[in-house]
Amino acid sequence: MAALGEGDAGTMLQLGETLLKNFIYERLACNNATVTRSQLGGTELCDPKLREVGQCLKKYGDELDQDVKLQSLINQLKPTKEVFVAVAREIFADGIFNWGRVVTLFYFACELVKQALRIPDLIQTIISWTVDFMVGPVINWIKEQGGWDAICSQIPVPSWKTAGVFLAGVLTTAIFMRNM
Repeated sequence: MAALGEGDAGTMLQLGETLLKNFIYERLACNNATVTRSQLGGTELCDPKLREVGQCLKKYGDELDQDVKLQSLINQLKPTKEVFVAVAREIFADGIFNWGRVVTLFYFACELVKQALRIPDLIQTIISWTVDFMVGPVINWIKEQGGWDAICSQIPVPSWKTAGVFLAGVLTTAIFMRNM
């Protein structure tokens, strides 16, 4: 396989979708959730570079798992498109892109999938929302960084600052949804 930074935005998006599905599968498998790769529309990562990127994504997701308050807030949200879009927009609201925020988007999608396990059709829908959201600025930023494999060399040691950005988005969404 070519470097994960080669190709156009469509290629970057396709790789992103593959990594997202793997991220969700690996996280759910660690939580003993009964989901198959085929339910997610994914396959096992065979390419060593993709596996390495998958491991980098997993490490960051593991950090977000440690925030109990964050977990509590996520559990209050329903897996709807309105919630997803509001939180995703909030993650990037200031126009700043970084790997922590990209992983945070993946993490939030995974948490919504976890809530939707009883509604199998919704699982693919949440993945589609995430992929659709990445079209444009997110994928362009990833391409500018050199592609998906750049995450392994550029992501800083996980920090609570990024989790705080995510938390702010979730809080904003939770408050918004309660007021509706």
